[in-house]
Amino acid sequence: MNNEARLTWLTGFSHFITHGYMSLLPAVLVAITSEQAASFLSIGIIANIGYFLYGLGSFPAGWLADRYGAKRVLSIGVLGMAVSSVLVGVMPGTLGFAVAYALLGLFASIHHPAGLALIARRVRERKGRALGIHGVLGNVGLFLSPLVAAAAILTTGSWRTAYIFYGMVGFVYFLVLHRGRIDEEADLRLAELFQWRPQRRGAEAAARESTEAILPAAMLVLYCGSILSGFIFRGSLTFFPTLLQREVLAISGHDEPVVVAGFATSAILSLGLIGAWFGGWINDKIKVPEYFPVAVFLLVTPTLWCLSRFTDSSLLAAAAFFALVYYTWQPSHNYLIAKYTRISSHGKGFGVNFFLLFGIGSIATAVGGYYADTYGVDHFYRIMAYVAAAALLAAVSVFFAKRYRFRISCQLEKSD
Repeated sequence: MNNEARLTWLTGFSHFITHGYMSLLPAVLVAITSEQAASFLSIGIIANIGYFLYGLGSFPAGWLADRYGAKRVLSIGVLGMAVSSVLVGVMPGTLGFAVAYALLGLFASIHHPAGLALIARRVRERKGRALGIHGVLGNVGLFLSPLVAAAAILTTGSWRTAYIFYGMVGFVYFLVLHRGRIDEEADLRLAELFQWRPQRRGAEAAARESTEAILPAAMLVLYCGSILSGFIFRGSLTFFPTLLQREVLAISGHDEPVVVAGFATSAILSLGLIGAWFGGWINDKIKVPEYFPVAVFLLVTPTLWCLSRFTDSSLLAAAAFFALVYYTWQPSHNYLIAKYTRISSHGKGFGVNFFLLFGIGSIATAVGGYYADTYGVDHFYRIMAYVAAAALLAAVSVFFAKRYRFRISCQLEKSD
């Protein structure tokens, strides 16, 4: 296996377990509220904190990846997620759950800026294909998590088993990642954690940095799209199992509605594998990749409206179409972030992006919890349809904004 292929699969599997950890909660949401005697809003707020840290940690993680090496930083994230997941599974009480889940979100924030910086910087041929594989494996994590959660509840009667199982998987993968060699990337040595030195950088970064910064206007619009799409991503994912339990008679009337909703959610999200692969593949083929996100949200906006209105088989069909189309967005969006970011700043560029996508977008859990408690979870999907319409406007704006850029300069002078 050559270096680029090894890099692609190592970062892809890290993406798999990251989304695995962060997607378990929606599948066990009803079980947790029942065990803790808590409302959807209170658990939604705890989830919001974890998801916010999932985004907030992305910015410093991106800076660290640029300065100390993406593989080193990625390894720390994988190890931290494994430890935190086990803690979520064993900590008693709502407070213990909240603290452990916050730690899980913080360590999970490392993957996207570090992993995507690795791909953007080290993959020189067929970058779109590498991003597609990365997206596919992330979607495997998304659709397997409800399956694992359902199996855990069915076999052990406890949602905690799923978090402990994922923690064990994380420890094994940390060893695999640690032993996997990537050219031009330093490996993590635990003895050096507090003695890090910056990784040697290329000619571009070695040159004297100018006091002038150039920011493409398209990047600002892409970042606006990240916030809006992050709201849709987190909101739809968190409340999918609950929506199915409430609105599909075959599930709500079953003896084990949580388990059946978990299996149904896994089946629906598995269609995202096709979307993620296609979203990466298309960017190696089309001349103007800015057009593709426009097409995505043209389809996603009415689909979310349908999800707020449909029940039973119509709802399942609309949910399947949503998963098939929506998950084409992220690989194409990542391609554009890499396109408008300097090579030496890929980590920071992706860090800001995923802070907005996962951090600011995480307010969807608290907003969704409020609407689920007050009006019903179906009403929240109508709100997401409006957000998708705004995301469509942002996607259109990128095409026009790419012609412009902001030039920001500063000079330090000594006063008399």
